Amino acid sequence: MRSILAALTSLLAVVSASRTSLSKRAVTPGTLSQVTSFGTAPTKAGFYIYVPKKLAAAPGIVVAIHYCTGTAQAYYNGSPYKTLSEQYGFIVIYPSSPHSGTCWDVSSKATLKHDGGGDSNTIANMVKWTISEYKADKTKVFVTGSSSGAMMTVCISYSF
Repeated sequence: MRSILAALTSLLAVVSASRTSLSKRAVTPGTLSQVTSFGTAPTKAGFYIYVPKKLAAAPGIVVAIHYCTGTAQAYYNGSPYKTLSEQYGFIVIYPSSPHSGTCWDVSSKATLKHDGGGDSNTIANMVKWTISEYKADKTKVFVTGSSSGAMMTVCISYSF
């Protein structure tokens, strides 16, 4: 009976470990990967990350924010950051708006306040996670965007 119980306990430990590793998929360098668990996301915005095949030591981060009606994937495909990332070894974060029309909230008190709980706060948490996960240089974080993404760039610059 003890050997059956020990075997069952071992089997459960293996199954539990495999479920944990599957739910936290590793990012594949050189591909756009969705990150689903990065800490607090007050507005439910998600993000994708591009980590180059040759990551620099203490890499910089570029946050590339899409336009209204856009997506993180569309901005990835339509911008030069993937190529530049491979050339210079920095990481690119592509946030994805959770709002109708995929515009960013660029005017609420929550977004305009440091740690206020708006989209700017959620994007800042993406950056914090990336710095921690990849030992990135927090003095080399840059934010850029188009249209609504450009307005969110201003919000982030102002509130963070």
